Amino acid sequence: MKNDIEKNKGITGIIYIRVSSDEQIKGTSLDEQLTACQKYCESKGIYLLETFREEGESAKSTNRQEFTNAIEYCRKNKVDAFVVWKLDRFARSMIDHYAVKSVLLKYGTKLHSVTEQIGDDPTGKLLEGMMAVIAEFDNDIRRVRCSGGMLGRLKQGISPWHPPIGYLSEHNKKQNKKKEQSDPIDPVNFPILKRALKELATGQYTLTQFADALNRYELKTTKGGKVNLKFVDRILSRHLRFYAGILDNPFYPNNGEEWYEGRHETMISREELFAITQIKNGKNKKVAKYGSHNALFPLKGTLYCTECGHKLTASCTHGNGGIYPYYHCYIADCSLKGKTFSKKTVEDDFIKYLQSITPKQKTLELFKRMVVDHWTTKGKAFDLKHQQYKKELAELKAKQKRVYEMREDGEYDKVQFTDRLAEVENKIMATTISLNETKIEQFDIEATVTYATKFISNLSRIWFDLSPELKPRFQKLVFPQGVLYDTKNKFRTTKLGYIYELNQKMEAVKSPFSETVDPSGLEPLTSSLQMRRSTR
Repeated sequence: MKNDIEKNKGITGIIYIRVSSDEQIKGTSLDEQLTACQKYCESKGIYLLETFREEGESAKSTNRQEFTNAIEYCRKNKVDAFVVWKLDRFARSMIDHYAVKSVLLKYGTKLHSVTEQIGDDPTGKLLEGMMAVIAEFDNDIRRVRCSGGMLGRLKQGISPWHPPIGYLSEHNKKQNKKKEQSDPIDPVNFPILKRALKELATGQYTLTQFADALNRYELKTTKGGKVNLKFVDRILSRHLRFYAGILDNPFYPNNGEEWYEGRHETMISREELFAITQIKNGKNKKVAKYGSHNALFPLKGTLYCTECGHKLTASCTHGNGGIYPYYHCYIADCSLKGKTFSKKTVEDDFIKYLQSITPKQKTLELFKRMVVDHWTTKGKAFDLKHQQYKKELAELKAKQKRVYEMREDGEYDKVQFTDRLAEVENKIMATTISLNETKIEQFDIEATVTYATKFISNLSRIWFDLSPELKPRFQKLVFPQGVLYDTKNKFRTTKLGYIYELNQKMEAVKSPFSETVDPSGLEPLTSSLQMRRSTR
């Protein structure tokens, strides 16, 4: 009966699909790959037995559960064809490619590629080898190419990717041209989206109302459908910073700056970017109050009254031909109500207070050593996965050896031996591929911490140079619970940010041994301290 079924099936096959990342690669999703593979099977008369779908894993990924399942399925069942959309779907290494093909041939299974013509004749074998080599070569140069050409465009203020809605693509790639100019605006969608975003920034819309406004203004979507919340979330999550003239660098911090100034025409200002981000994150659902990020009163919301504990507000008086800004308490029963503090005096004192809490050089050096040492310690964990696969591979090879020994000792008959050996060898193959493709990304932690310490060491200058919408965030970072301002024009705070709190504690502790005790016995063990110890 089973033979009759197999006879009716003719050529049997399975499909194995995956994408190169969690995102689609070159517009080819898993579903599109599956459709292409199914059409291929239909055209070749291949009876489809099973489909193995690797969700959101790259060809370099170490998670190969579905791949292993597919190989095991070929071992345990009669499978004539192992169908993939492209050869590099399961291996980018030429050695790994031929290892897989060899195993499949042992099970009587032939590898089929939907997009590449391969065969058993000399030409087909040559082409297949070339495809495997090309896939491996493409994998090796991918990062270099990205951090070269794309980063070069970013530095020029040009986005190397397809522009978001509101801008037009000049299709340079189709014309075999390099992208030399920033993306031009879409004369239809640009003004519509710009108007709606600016209205959203004022706080007059919820996200649902924003979607309704885009439909009311007749925004033309790519697919011609109505704007919905999913569309709104996509443009606000992915493209909002682009609309504000910011080109984010995906290669940071390994290569280049965190972001670059775009040369394209912007839709919104940086202040509006911040306001919309707050609304999207649910932190500013109501219309923004006047002066919440007023450039005239940057400390509003950070200053608290020492008498009643409420936030100080800010106002301006007019007289004698001038405007006189000041901070004051508005609580009716507070003893300081009616007492005003000149804006200039308060902010000058605030700058002095920032200078007083700025960590000293000694603290910054200790902070730098502690962070670098902590990273070095944690960095050892990056090797664990590589070591884990080496250990697993050694254990599998030991199992393989024991299978042979058990066959020699007569503990396995021929069928048991063949079945057990094939299972172990398939695991060895999958683990070997994972081991070959394990890679530890390098991160210049010392350069990063050096940059951070320079930032920390000049608080007053940084605060002075920040834009109005960023100053409240900076103040929240340094003073998580705000800062008290009393009638003597002095600042007090109940809590500082961690690094500044640590600095004060260090300044308060004056050890009589601080100048004579070897710091290598008290501080984190850095490479420089290790060298000092070795020379003693």
